[in-house]
Amino acid sequence: MNVITCVQPINQEFAYRKDYKSKKKEGLKKEKLLYSFAFLSVPFFMALFFIAYFPILRLDIGASVIKNISFWSEPSVENSMRNYVMPIKRNSPEKSKSIPDISNLLSVVEFKDYVVKRGDTISGIAQKFSLKNMGTILAINNIERAKGLRVGQKLRIPSSDGIFYTVSKGDSLSSVADKFKLPLTAILDANDLEAQTLIVGEKLFIPGATISNFALKKALGELFIYPIDGRLTSRFGYRYDPFTGRRCYHNGVDLAAPMGTPVKSTMAGKIAYVGTSPVYGKYIIVSHSGGYQSMYGHLSKTKARRGQKVRQGSVIGFVGSTGRSTGPHLHFSVYKNGKLINPLGVLK
Repeated sequence: MNVITCVQPINQEFAYRKDYKSKKKEGLKKEKLLYSFAFLSVPFFMALFFIAYFPILRLDIGASVIKNISFWSEPSVENSMRNYVMPIKRNSPEKSKSIPDISNLLSVVEFKDYVVKRGDTISGIAQKFSLKNMGTILAINNIERAKGLRVGQKLRIPSSDGIFYTVSKGDSLSSVADKFKLPLTAILDANDLEAQTLIVGEKLFIPGATISNFALKKALGELFIYPIDGRLTSRFGYRYDPFTGRRCYHNGVDLAAPMGTPVKSTMAGKIAYVGTSPVYGKYIIVSHSGGYQSMYGHLSKTKARRGQKVRQGSVIGFVGSTGRSTGPHLHFSVYKNGKLINPLGVLK
């Protein structure tokens, strides 16, 4: 008996497609790997390229070479250029913000004599000599009152802004430079010093430095001083009345002090009024420049007359307890253009 076996015929097209899809999948995998490698390697090679051909000079990274640069031996120019190219580093970035602008001060400072003429002012003289800060003239000439200039008075005028510093024991050029936040070369150049040795009592010109705001205002007569050295017992503003206990507005400050303590004018000015009040007892009002007025109450005795001119610090009366008072103290009020202001806002 003959046995016939049936074998399923192979579909050639199907086998071809299956093999094609398999190879295609393998090809896609290889292609993805290739793309991934290329994508990740591009930044790496770009970084190498920039490091090799575009060095960051400040960090000393790279392969480029900078040729030596030579300057002529003139000291001030050499120091100026050196500081411009290689500025001295500071530990704190905050300190660098407060370094004075000395770009035009790296040269020997010269002084000229000037004789005060009628009508001269400190600000006018400063402007005449191209100085930006009138505190320079005040400091160099030890002027305590700007309005006290006299015709014929001789002044020393520096060629640039700055102040004198008197060398103390233990000072070094480096410590002085650090104190004023300046490069050491700036002080060397300004004073034409050839060595760093300092002598106690020697005066150094500090380029770009200024006197304090307090000293400037005091010299200009724009600064209030405390009328007495007393204890603050009551502030400006609302408080509880010491007699009635009710909340009321206190238009000044109270400064307690022993009976008879001298009371000084807080600013230079003119006595506007001397009188007596049921509330403030014996009191004085002084008019000042700039629209200011000051009032001194509860005095035991007055030492001024109406129309009298007084200087800052002049004694105009004495602490007492006259009027509506609980004990020896000074009531002190300040007005600006006729309006009350907080005295503690102007007292320094």
